[in-house]
Amino acid sequence: MKNKKTIVFTTLFYALLFLSLCIFMSTLWTIDNFGNVKTDQILYTLLSSLDGTDNSVVISYLLKGLLVPLVVCCLIGFLHFKFNEKLDKKIKIIVNVCVCITLLGSVFYADNQFGIINYIKNSNQKTDIYTQKKKKKKEKKEEDDIGDETIIYADPKNVEITGEKTNNLVYIYLESYENSFMDVENGGIKQVNCLPELTQLAKENISFSNTDKMGGALAFTGTTWTIGSMVGQSAGLPLKTEVASTMGDYANFMPGALMIGDILAQKGYVQEFMIGSTATFAGTDKMFKQHGNYEIVDYPVLKSEGRTQKGDYCYWGINDRALFRNAKDKLNELASRGQKFNFTMATIDCHTTDGIHCSSCPTTYSNQYENIYACQSILVNDFINWCKQQSWYANTTIIIVGDHNTMAAEYTKDIPTDYERTTYNCFINSKVSTENIKNRQFSRMDMFPTTLAAMGFDIKGNKLALGTNLFSKLPTTIEKYGIEYIEQEVQKSSDYLDENIYKFNEQ
Repeated sequence: MKNKKTIVFTTLFYALLFLSLCIFMSTLWTIDNFGNVKTDQILYTLLSSLDGTDNSVVISYLLKGLLVPLVVCCLIGFLHFKFNEKLDKKIKIIVNVCVCITLLGSVFYADNQFGIINYIKNSNQKTDIYTQKKKKKKEKKEEDDIGDETIIYADPKNVEITGEKTNNLVYIYLESYENSFMDVENGGIKQVNCLPELTQLAKENISFSNTDKMGGALAFTGTTWTIGSMVGQSAGLPLKTEVASTMGDYANFMPGALMIGDILAQKGYVQEFMIGSTATFAGTDKMFKQHGNYEIVDYPVLKSEGRTQKGDYCYWGINDRALFRNAKDKLNELASRGQKFNFTMATIDCHTTDGIHCSSCPTTYSNQYENIYACQSILVNDFINWCKQQSWYANTTIIIVGDHNTMAAEYTKDIPTDYERTTYNCFINSKVSTENIKNRQFSRMDMFPTTLAAMGFDIKGNKLALGTNLFSKLPTTIEKYGIEYIEQEVQKSSDYLDENIYKFNEQ
């Protein structure tokens, strides 16, 4: 009986020790590789398709997150086996208590970094922001023209969207592109501007900012990683973890959502999505295919069509120099069809952990990541200059956006804690304009109606989902209600979203 108890307690001891070390080392690994991420992003990434993931990332985690705890446990096990008989009962009790404290400490450390408890707490609460009724007030002609600022959520399916002479769309998601890499004078934190070309582009065109200098969209729950940002900008909604957990079984990506691709498809646009990596990663292909029937052109497609060259390859697929070269060919092919088009593309070179350094990257700046950012700035600027020479340019709105702030923690240690990190945005050939571009409080979800407005569409009420048309006089949802309140509400569960957007009940 005594031996049986010993075996049970010994097994429990090492299980708790291994668990506590795994939690601690996994937390350290996540911070080192991805910076300040939150629970929703971690869960979505783990639950969704990891096709196309860089193998070095997986190997890095296995070495630090699992192998290190395993080695430590084996070492302690060896010492325990060798000196067990020499340890008195008090020392054994102290060791067991220390393991329990270590486990609790690891859990609290992880919670402090990722907000796990807050995520669980909010997930178990309900929100009514998606079903709030419009407040009764005296009818005003101005409200009919501008919209109702008290509305938090406007169902896109019930919003009148009109427009005859609307533009084509070229929408460019720049991986991990934030304004921090500009110089202080222009709103960044660097002594030298790593993005001179994109800074100039933003100044010459329309760029919304959260300050009186260069700035952009504020980080917001559910939009702080690539696919989350794409959903936010395309549907005006934050991406919830539940989407990832159902895709594997049902292959449906927010089937009840009306996204920009759905709207443009209804308007007769032909649509294409291009990315230099594998589009199946995180369900990206499902989102674009199911919401607008985009033609997907990713790394496997480009390779099968013989469009790749020596020097194009990187661990995610092809680098952005090759991506922009292929984008030119695909754009001209798309334009030749004689229909209005939406060409959406996503870059990859600024992805974590150290970015992708190509032969075109300069060696001007103090670290590799800054040089990759600088290279991207040149590539995008050259691409825009090429677009200006094409016959379709005059009737095309080009929008350049950062998908989210960089998660390359190694290169953001010098960012002051009181600095508001924001993503880049630039609207070229917008059919509407506004003077109200500075000191705005907005999120990536506001890009949904703002993009359509820039193309020349009229959006009655100037709101779609949680997004507000930044070209209108209407304050954004977070300008009206505060980002803290809206952040808290969207983290809560919603019967409306479950039944009408995710449609879990129909799976």
